[in-house]
Amino acid sequence: MNENKTKLEWAVYYQSIGLNIIPVGPNKKALIKWEEYQNRCSTIEEINGWWSQWPEANIALITGKVSDVVALDIDKKHNRSSKEFTLPPTMCAKSGGGGEHFFFKYPKTGSVKSGSAIHGEGIDCRGDGGYILLAPSVNEAGGVYEWLIPFESKDDLAEMPEWFLKLVNEEQKEKKWLVGKDGVQEGSRNDTATSMAGKILSSTVPELWEGIGWEQLKVWNQKNSKPLNESELRGIWESIMKRHVSDNFSEIKQERNSQADKLIEIVEKKENVTLFHDDRNDAYISVKIGDHQEIIPLKSKAMKRWLTKEFWDVNKKAVNPDSVKSAIAVLEGKACFDGESYKLHNRLAWSGKDLWYDLTDDKWQAVKINENGWQVINKPPILFSRYSHSQGQVIPTQENGDARLILKYINITNVEQQLLLLIYLVSCFLPDFPHPILVIFGSQGSAKSTLSKLLRRIVDPSQIEVASMPDNHKELVQALAHHTFLFFDNVSYISESASDTLCKAITGSGFVKRELYSDDDDIIYRFKRCIGINGINLVSTRPDLLDRSLLLELERIDDSKRKQEKELMEDFDKDLPIILSGVFNMLSKTLSIKPTIKLNTSPRMADFTIWGCAIAEALGYKKEEFISAYQNNIDKQKETILNENTIAMVLISFMEERSWEKWESTMSELLERLTQHAPFVHVSTYDKHWPKAPNALSRALNILKITLRSADVAITNYAGQSRKIIIEKVSTAKTERVIPPITNSLLSNNDTDDNDDISGGNTRES
Repeated sequence: MNENKTKLEWAVYYQSIGLNIIPVGPNKKALIKWEEYQNRCSTIEEINGWWSQWPEANIALITGKVSDVVALDIDKKHNRSSKEFTLPPTMCAKSGGGGEHFFFKYPKTGSVKSGSAIHGEGIDCRGDGGYILLAPSVNEAGGVYEWLIPFESKDDLAEMPEWFLKLVNEEQKEKKWLVGKDGVQEGSRNDTATSMAGKILSSTVPELWEGIGWEQLKVWNQKNSKPLNESELRGIWESIMKRHVSDNFSEIKQERNSQADKLIEIVEKKENVTLFHDDRNDAYISVKIGDHQEIIPLKSKAMKRWLTKEFWDVNKKAVNPDSVKSAIAVLEGKACFDGESYKLHNRLAWSGKDLWYDLTDDKWQAVKINENGWQVINKPPILFSRYSHSQGQVIPTQENGDARLILKYINITNVEQQLLLLIYLVSCFLPDFPHPILVIFGSQGSAKSTLSKLLRRIVDPSQIEVASMPDNHKELVQALAHHTFLFFDNVSYISESASDTLCKAITGSGFVKRELYSDDDDIIYRFKRCIGINGINLVSTRPDLLDRSLLLELERIDDSKRKQEKELMEDFDKDLPIILSGVFNMLSKTLSIKPTIKLNTSPRMADFTIWGCAIAEALGYKKEEFISAYQNNIDKQKETILNENTIAMVLISFMEERSWEKWESTMSELLERLTQHAPFVHVSTYDKHWPKAPNALSRALNILKITLRSADVAITNYAGQSRKIIIEKVSTAKTERVIPPITNSLLSNNDTDDNDDISGGNTRES
């Protein structure tokens, strides 16, 4: 054996030859909860994880049946010269205190439990329920455990000697507690404490073990000539208590199984219960609570609380927590293998031609929207799951709905931007297609956060009104997965990784994460989300993100017109039922208009453009007015990229100063020339956005190609040994777009005939 191995390497080696290994501290106490490892062996992944956390942890072998190993622990002070202690050749080691450890095969019949002082002070058995340190562990005094005959294979272990078996089977049964009930000398304290603990535990009901039993053992300890310190006494008490729990486990297990069976029976006998699984194979139950149906994840705390209450209602008795776990495990199996599969949604869902909006209230009501109007439904179909942060939505008013009331609470005077905001707001209630990211920017005091919170309250009310942009990719995915419409507040910078994640969340790409560290199960997230971002400056100049954005620039509010947020929110909450009703009116009419929309061409966000045209007509505008406003916004995106993206700025300036119309070189040479030219455009090449390598420049130019074309710069890459890039000045034929006027009816308090049409026809079902 290599003596220079690390503790981790030793632990991995022991595990590879079939030993059950756990980490312990220098005080011989386990660093983990090790009870479950008395019935199963630790894995290589667990061992790697433990010693990554505690590199110098000692190594302990869990003895007994689980490892098929029994250890004989003989202290240095014990005299074992007697023939009765003859030992066969087997694996053995020197302990840190100078004693000896001998290892034997676990017997094929019967059982061997761990015990202290099986033949006077100084001889201990380590079997079921025990563990023993292995080399190269070190005790608190610095003593090192060393192999005398190394442990290389369990096949080389000797059988337990007959005298050892006899001591284990007989002497542990002796009532040694009688000898020391009035206290003992220093050399016999541990032995007698073990016996006393066993006597107290066996003669006391488990409910009184801590309250009375432990106190009795402490009283006895004070009778000793030199009492054990309390931590050592406590260790003995807990060790024997675990053994008693194990002895009585069969009876306890039987009671738990009985309670679990009763819980399952309670569930199966209840009316209106549906066990099912979702598209990710997570198990759920739909159950009637009071006068409504609720959908509860079987693994949730809510499910445990409901089962506990149901058991009490039927039996007037508290249920064992392990019985609840067992019952839930069975119900999960039934839900996943026998139950129907339903795709669950967060807040919004399509069901055929009907659009559903979950009010997330205590009555589990939802709004059903179609071409004929909208209704509040008390018992919606199985469509929705909920998250703990979600808040209930107000009940929309039955008449006089007007989505345009939102405009009196926001700082936007540009009529085009008002139209785009209203269309975007209504579109957020239409799931399952890519929505642009709403990017709100402006100076301090322009009420960016306020607008973000108001939109969130209308679409997806939550305890988290606005969120901070997570630094971690996994946290960002988790946040997006649990919200229908999520606003990131006061963002000053978006990393390349976060930008890519946001783009994927818009288009519906999948994300994968491990369910647990200890298994290989994957959780797959696939969603299309509505996302908003606000900041003082435009937070991203990456073309791929801006191409999927809708830009709203706010101006600072005059101090004389500024309201306190509390006052504004109180007024808004009064109008919210009217605004929400107006949105549902728009949605109903939009659903009837959408099939009539035909476009010859459309921007990158084609689905949003088509829906936007339908919403514009539902609002009383022509689709051309929306397309014009949206195209102007897209032009602003391109202008922003060309004016603020450092690579685009430098490249355009570089080409404008060339005396020829074409530049051809390798990517390395181009990076060098652009880096030299950057200071002339006041761009720092030390900036984090500036590419530091040719491949980084290549990726950036691939993203910028389309936008640069609008600035009369064409980029061509072609493969070959030299991997050349060609940049050319081109003349693009630009035709003036005819921009139809947008009416000011958005600012009017008087509805047109069309708008009166839109706000009528609501029905409500109770």
